[in-house]
Amino acid sequence: MPVDVPPGPSDSLRVADLRRRVRAAMDAPIARWACPERIDSMYLGEPLAVRKARAVACKLAAMPTDLWAGQLLAGSMTLESPRLHAEWGFPDYVTDAERDAARARGMSIHSVFGHIVPDYPTLLARGLSGLRAAAEAQRPGCQSADETAFLDSVCVALDAVADFAARLAQRCDDEAAAAPEPRAAELAQMAANLRTAPAGPAQTFWQALQAVWLLHMVFHSTMDGNALGRADQYLWPYLEADLAAGRLDWDRADELVRCFTLKFNERAKTTDDQRPENREPEPEVKLGGTRHHTSSQVGTRRDGLDATNHWLQNIVLSGLTPDGADGTNPLTYLLLAAYDANQMTNPLLTVRLHTGSPEALVRETARVLRGGGGMPALFNDEALVPALERLGIPTPDARDYTNDGCWEVIIPGRTDFGFLRLSLMLPLERVLASGAAYATFDDLFEAWRAELDEVIGATVERVVAGIDNRSLIAPVPLLSALIDGSIASRRDLTAGGAKYRTFALLAESAAHCIDSLVALRRVVFGQRICSLAELREALAADFVGHEWLRRHLQAAPKYGNDNDSADAMGQQVMQAFIDSAARHGEAHRQRLLFPCGVATFSWYVGIGEGLAASPDGRRAKAPVSSNFSPALGADHDGLPSAILSYAKMHHSHLPAGGPLDLRLAARLVAGEDGIDRMVGLMRGFVDTGGSMLTLTVVDTEELRAAQLEPEQHRSLRVRMGGWSAYFTMLSREQQDHHIHRQESRP
Repeated sequence: MPVDVPPGPSDSLRVADLRRRVRAAMDAPIARWACPERIDSMYLGEPLAVRKARAVACKLAAMPTDLWAGQLLAGSMTLESPRLHAEWGFPDYVTDAERDAARARGMSIHSVFGHIVPDYPTLLARGLSGLRAAAEAQRPGCQSADETAFLDSVCVALDAVADFAARLAQRCDDEAAAAPEPRAAELAQMAANLRTAPAGPAQTFWQALQAVWLLHMVFHSTMDGNALGRADQYLWPYLEADLAAGRLDWDRADELVRCFTLKFNERAKTTDDQRPENREPEPEVKLGGTRHHTSSQVGTRRDGLDATNHWLQNIVLSGLTPDGADGTNPLTYLLLAAYDANQMTNPLLTVRLHTGSPEALVRETARVLRGGGGMPALFNDEALVPALERLGIPTPDARDYTNDGCWEVIIPGRTDFGFLRLSLMLPLERVLASGAAYATFDDLFEAWRAELDEVIGATVERVVAGIDNRSLIAPVPLLSALIDGSIASRRDLTAGGAKYRTFALLAESAAHCIDSLVALRRVVFGQRICSLAELREALAADFVGHEWLRRHLQAAPKYGNDNDSADAMGQQVMQAFIDSAARHGEAHRQRLLFPCGVATFSWYVGIGEGLAASPDGRRAKAPVSSNFSPALGADHDGLPSAILSYAKMHHSHLPAGGPLDLRLAARLVAGEDGIDRMVGLMRGFVDTGGSMLTLTVVDTEELRAAQLEPEQHRSLRVRMGGWSAYFTMLSREQQDHHIHRQESRP
């Protein structure tokens, strides 16, 4: 049995060269790619699901098969030269009548949600041929034309992937014929790998990596932005077998892993148009122009540009196995080391921790975190597994959880997932704007609770009413083939075919709602420093001329400081949210589960722009805190107090999650003593019962220097609420916000 921690991995010459070229290609100008515009008209009489599969086949038939020189894995969405982004575009496959009907529901062929983890273990064990055989075996049981069409669509999509793999294999053979040794032998083996897997079961670690990468790139090239799930769990048996048989040594295994992780960065883009100085000014934003009618986020071009290099490519490492054992293995460490060496933003990494996590894993995770970039994120099995069990997920599946590509929790290969953010501040704004008089704070709190309950109730009914709408215009036959339940039920994932169907309700601006209610209780109803009418006047004026009142509001207790008063209010707020979601979701439980969580993702600037001034002292349009973090500048008592406050927030009832995003100055965690401090912090997070923690380690001076000399800090990365981004490619507003977060000031 191999040792738990592989012997010190390091770059091969191949990997060093690939990394340099991948990073250089990010700056290259974009070349045009001619994606087919439409499927052949001869297919337009077929059922829509089959036409969608034809569109997948049409695009894959046109996808380039160019190889990145020296790579050990074939298949690229984006070429090195010319800089074609072949992941862009998708052939049309619907009629005008279908398009119009979908538009009336707010849908289109682009209404593919992604955010799902395919069943990669089954792919590796059975191959495309095994999945196709399972679909064919269901034909005798078909009871409708729709069921037959679904099975047809699965077979067409699986055949399309097999054909694409065959084209890639032929390209490898063609290049092998002209290549010198040892590259010719490598290319010949790559061709052999592609002819074995994904068409059939993977036989080796190299084949398993190739099959997973190929399906991942196909999904992302056909509008299905999906994550990779627990890669160290389903890939390790193949590596273990190769090591035991002598087919691989540690150096070759490490090289394969590093080639694999570099593939996820080939399409990254850091061209000059992204730089803050080259962006067009953002238009003036008016309050009220919010997204989905539930979030205060104002949809702006800036938020989209700031997320340019995010594609939901999350890998989850370690954690409990379905039988309750610890899942850490040598591949866990190889993947951590590859991310650390690459100094890039993809794939995203998450490490699952629990009380029995090995010390070596916790220390290595701390070491990688100290290198910057805010990854890996940390998930606590001690909180999330029980929360999933409370939701009704059986224990073995709950222990096998992963995330959807940012951090929302799902069960891999078994879940159709969606989510929506619901602002906790907008209902409070409406309560305050109503002009109603409230004799007591409890009266005001109940008015806020009623407003929130109305929003949640309306949201649940709207979601349930439209939950199958995607199947009418944007089915996903290929993904459905890799989701437990779909083939057996003969239904597309979008029509309810998955084993689990969850739709997360994610509370937005939680810290500001908590702090605002605390301030209202203390300043208006407790100390009676001002009347409710005077407070409304100050908020309407954005505190201009009312700075004295703003100082009193800011002085009220705040979430994030282990303050009993503020944290008790946080518990009340979260309980109101959880109870409302449970009550409205109960009637639909057999069809759809509504897990709760807390989220902003990276949209804290846009979310703040849609909010008026708030009773916690925050000015109008100012950014909100990220996810479930304390408000900017409000956490005065350090990281341990922030963790203790966060741990009190009913995480056993938040199965969707909600990260606490914290910052550490790099100078405070230098040397082995610094690692010891980080390990203590991470162990404390697990022991106190919080669910998700992210740590960005950087000094403020480095962030400011990167603003002044971006070319000298091209690899500087920061956590963006659900992913990681190159700091110098962010908008000036985001850069300033990260600096203020690092300095812990508003």
